[in-house]
Amino acid sequence: MTRLFSTASAIALAVAAPALAEDPLHLGEISVYANKAGTPIPLERTGATVDVVTDHELRQSSETALADRLSLLPGVSASSNGGLGSTTTVRVRGLDGKYVKVLMDGIDITDPASSQVQFNWAGMTNAGLSRVEVLKGSSSSVYGSRAVAGVINMSSDQRTGEPGTVLRFGLEGGTYDTYRAGFNVTTEGERGGLSFSMSRVQTDGFSSKAAGTEPDGYEGTQLNFSADIMATDTLTLGVTGYALNSEGDFDEFGGDGVPPFDETNTTKTRALRAFAELATGAVTHTFSGTYYNNDRVSSSNGFDTPFDGTRKRLDYTGVWDVSQALQFTFGGDWEREEFVSGVDSGDADMTGIFAEALYAPNDSLDLSASLRWDDHSEFGGNLSGRLAAAWRPAENTIIRAVAATGFRAPSLYELNHTLYGNPNLQPEESASFELGVEQQFGRGSFVKATAFHTEIDNLIQFVTLTSFPQPFTGQYQQVPGTSTSQGVELSGAWVLSDSFSVYSNYTYTDAVDANGNRLLRVPGHDFVFGLATTFAERWEGDLAVHHVADRPDEFGTVMDDYTVTDATISYALSDTADAYLRIENIFDEQYQTSAGYNAPGRGFYVGLRAAF
Repeated sequence: MTRLFSTASAIALAVAAPALAEDPLHLGEISVYANKAGTPIPLERTGATVDVVTDHELRQSSETALADRLSLLPGVSASSNGGLGSTTTVRVRGLDGKYVKVLMDGIDITDPASSQVQFNWAGMTNAGLSRVEVLKGSSSSVYGSRAVAGVINMSSDQRTGEPGTVLRFGLEGGTYDTYRAGFNVTTEGERGGLSFSMSRVQTDGFSSKAAGTEPDGYEGTQLNFSADIMATDTLTLGVTGYALNSEGDFDEFGGDGVPPFDETNTTKTRALRAFAELATGAVTHTFSGTYYNNDRVSSSNGFDTPFDGTRKRLDYTGVWDVSQALQFTFGGDWEREEFVSGVDSGDADMTGIFAEALYAPNDSLDLSASLRWDDHSEFGGNLSGRLAAAWRPAENTIIRAVAATGFRAPSLYELNHTLYGNPNLQPEESASFELGVEQQFGRGSFVKATAFHTEIDNLIQFVTLTSFPQPFTGQYQQVPGTSTSQGVELSGAWVLSDSFSVYSNYTYTDAVDANGNRLLRVPGHDFVFGLATTFAERWEGDLAVHHVADRPDEFGTVMDDYTVTDATISYALSDTADAYLRIENIFDEQYQTSAGYNAPGRGFYVGLRAAF
């Protein structure tokens, strides 16, 4: 077993917190989703900014909700309308969830039936996951519409690349009567393998609304699987799947609902992707088909409101290794999104073609250029592009630069909803730029700085037209002009010894719309300090301090600064089993990430993990 450091701020080969690695591939050091080819590339060779949360970091995480763990990365923040199971948004560089494409094992799991197409991180924990990769900056030339702020991909495949079968399980219980259990089996042979995971979480929770008293609970069961087989020496067939059944309580704007009714969100998600990969000499062809459906019902005061979103997708990607210095990727895709909510419905088709070139003229320079044309059934064509460079002028110095454009088509809800829709909306268009420098000092120590700037034309926002004492009315409208989100990410790690390291990052974000109004729930200052240590034989500990400051007032509510401290202590019972204690919010900080909604107080959680 070797010790490996994976970047909590992620553009580097070094890592912010130490991690025990059983994986011979050391996946924390590479990116899979930075480029269209989908082939692993060392982080030091990609101009794009990529953060990776490794398997070990996920297991050592002190946070229950995955969104809270991701918010420790530079440039990433999260807000929630309560505890686990409540509506939760992850923002990247000041831009909210509708600008972030979210994938599970390569499947787009953003909801076509939500008001803006995005992923609700409500009940997502680290269970069943082996890795999370966060690609920052406009990436529409690689991933199409909505990839304006970036792309987050969660991976569930826990195979190590070694032949044989491994069984893993985990159990945990703690505050708010929260219980989690998970099971995973992987098997690997000469011509293929599979990974299957099932997990369940349930909690009594606490009142989501600060004005309420009734606890709001959540329960969810999640399944992930992936399998592939070499049908011939040149043909590989595979399938990945994701399923979620969940039910969570929520509070209305005024607090607890009218007795005896409870407010609940019930969700059933099903996703499946099948692919075939054919190698023909220097060119590899990948064909895939994807189906995604999210069926949810929001129940309040005895009334049910259904939302059903479906996505069907076909892809072809060709990767041509022209030479050791040049790789060319090309292909096309077709996608249909549909939504139904009561009397409201809509659908749209999108067809895209793309090309990307990766060129390394020498050992110290990597260049990439990508171009994509999308044809939308409602709005016509859109051209997106990205240029990126990673230059290593010295052995331990990396300079990165990216310029990219992107777009977001209005959601089906924004266009078609009877009460709030606006059929006159046009796509938002974006341009982003970033420049970064990183200095490595060996053994995982590094410092880095990245400046970013994103512009969005014709930002779409919900506008209240009338309110009390008149009947409430509103509509999605576009803000003329250019909205901007810009700032600086600073991060670093220092390995003081084989058993002790510290890491830290700071993000300054200035995000405003075209009228100069600050974008809600975006902190101006976001600071993280952490340490990781092996302080005795078989003992390991992690501590993270997260300080958030300078958030704009939210509908008249002053959003106070807050500091949350979390910790994990684990003890290795054997080489394949460990027991742990997690403490969330050690000092019981009272704070809100969304105005009027509670955040978790101090919580204690004990657990056991083992592999066979």
